Amino acid sequence: MFRSEFYGGSLMLAPLAETIGLPIDQINFLFCQLIALSLAFPFRSQLCVDKVGVRTRHIIETTIGLLLTIFCFGSQLWHLLAQSSVSYLCLVFGGKSFSHALVFVFSMGYLSVCHIYRQIYDYGGYTLDITGPLMIQTQKLTSLAFALHDGRYKDEKELSHDQKSQAVKKLPDLLEYLSYMFYFHGIMVGPLTFFNDYIAFIEEKDVTNKSEQSSMKHPTADLNKLVVKKLLVATACCLGMMLLPGLFFNPEKINSPDFYSWSFAYKVLFILGAMTIAKQKYYFAWKLADAVNNAAGFGFSGYDQQGSPQWDLTDNVDIWGVEMSTSLKVNIDSWNKKTLLWLRRLVYDRAPVQKTLSVFTCSAFWHGFYPGYYVTFGTGALMTVVARQVRRNIRPWFQHSVSCRLIYDCITFIATRLANSYICFPFLILEFYSCLNMYKSIYFFYHVLTLASYLCFYVMNSSRSSPNPTVFNRGQLQTAEQGQLQTGTAKENIDSNLPQDPIKQD
Repeated sequence: MFRSEFYGGSLMLAPLAETIGLPIDQINFLFCQLIALSLAFPFRSQLCVDKVGVRTRHIIETTIGLLLTIFCFGSQLWHLLAQSSVSYLCLVFGGKSFSHALVFVFSMGYLSVCHIYRQIYDYGGYTLDITGPLMIQTQKLTSLAFALHDGRYKDEKELSHDQKSQAVKKLPDLLEYLSYMFYFHGIMVGPLTFFNDYIAFIEEKDVTNKSEQSSMKHPTADLNKLVVKKLLVATACCLGMMLLPGLFFNPEKINSPDFYSWSFAYKVLFILGAMTIAKQKYYFAWKLADAVNNAAGFGFSGYDQQGSPQWDLTDNVDIWGVEMSTSLKVNIDSWNKKTLLWLRRLVYDRAPVQKTLSVFTCSAFWHGFYPGYYVTFGTGALMTVVARQVRRNIRPWFQHSVSCRLIYDCITFIATRLANSYICFPFLILEFYSCLNMYKSIYFFYHVLTLASYLCFYVMNSSRSSPNPTVFNRGQLQTAEQGQLQTGTAKENIDSNLPQDPIKQD
């Protein structure tokens, strides 16, 4: 029970795992994160650039990261080394036209092969293996490859402002490259950070440049307090992950024989509760990773309007946005934020046609090949399109008074919570026919509502030339948007076409 036959990491803590009743892979993951946390504080305070220099910081990052990877994943480390080594050769010898494309195709292909192999030898298993770090490394490799292509080979006039800020002018040397791939406070679960941000952290440019502004508070002031707050949030999520399934809405009961004996209303309620509980392990992993990165001094992203330092560069989830949003877009944008940013920068901003479809396709391959993932992506894509139409056509009707806005927010809050759980539960089920059976047991109710809404909006939009009270011009929409801004509830641009990634990282 506590030693998976497929797990390649150290068994040194197996007695502890058996004592407290947790799988050895989870114990090792937590142990490595705690070791990284304990080393992060002295790395920030005692191993700063002024004391040890840039190259020493790179060496320490790489060495500790490799040791933690060996402890947690054993010989599977060679997958990370193989993928990163071949990709580096592609960057060196791939040439002006093909280096970025070669890295993208190879790294995504290598990750896909590992996903398929994992499905063969441990179908449906949740044992931690190297595919998790491989997913993060794939994001690093591809983002670096395109940043190098932008910085070395493209005319600046062809680049957007964001692409100019992320462009890398010269190929990193081998030590910089390995440090970026294996830095110890992000090797376990990331999240993705971009190369320029990482180098600025190593060289402490992100802190020194900002601290020169005497009117601003120094970025590291009160940082330890912030780390403690994030650790407390992670601890609360860990307790929820461990205790709540034993009390109610156990996610393991989804698709069980008992589930099919329940009423429609209770099935919908159970899916909502079970998915909320299932997300706690991701909240825990991401909030802990954010705290570890911040403890090392990594994560500073600038100042807010009050001049207070912001440490959200490594924040991968906005729990409040996921659980309390009144918009499917905000709900999606709050989950796995760095993966969403990666998809936007690499796929959406560069795809010549079918941008949204390209994003969903790339995200699907990146996650793996379980059928449940694709059921989630297909459902999510459809609901995202319809949710945008609801916001454009229905929302303005409710912006004329505070009470109407409150009614709209209550309705969309409930709809968003139900939609999120309805979209994402196939991620727990994985198998295609099991997903269909579950959807069938609740009458595909959200699919039906979504398709009916889509047809209604299609008819409405096709008759725009005739007077239609439900079709608003841009001026009316902007007036309605301003009305919501006054209530502090507007969290998205009404015409936003940014990609959405409703899927969680394994």
